Amino acid sequence: MTEATGLFGGADTGTWVWRGNELFDGLGHQVASVRSDVLFHAGERMLLEYSPGGRFRLRATTAGGAVYTAAQKGLTVQHLHGSCEGRRYEMDRTSLWRKERAIRAASGPVALVRPRISGAVEIVDDPEEMSPMPAADAVFLSWACVMVDSPVRKTRT
Repeated sequence: MTEATGLFGGADTGTWVWRGNELFDGLGHQVASVRSDVLFHAGERMLLEYSPGGRFRLRATTAGGAVYTAAQKGLTVQHLHGSCEGRRYEMDRTSLWRKERAIRAASGPVALVRPRISGAVEIVDDPEEMSPMPAADAVFLSWACVMVDSPVRKTRT
């Protein structure tokens, strides 16, 4: 689950979209889904734990014990930080007026996440300007952004 060639895979670049609780690639193929607090991706299951309340925090654990987390850094959700099996990321809004987020690793930017009024959330990859990241990290971190920023979120159980 740690393949890393471009953000989403060598030839498959462009825009991925979360529609409800399903993630689709640029060709319309389902890449991941969330059902009953379980994130499914590439044959792997991640148990999601979300803490409702004043501070955003999301944790996922794989069957093999790998831990993924996302949480707000301060009093607001303007700045989030994530950790995926020890790899650290920052997920900061690009503007005070928009919910678009830039996901950054230590090596530089890896993705842009753009919520749309329709409820869809786009994840944009530009391999010439962005650093590679494992696909599982992209799926988990983008789902964290969906939970925080999506204007309409209709998840199925």
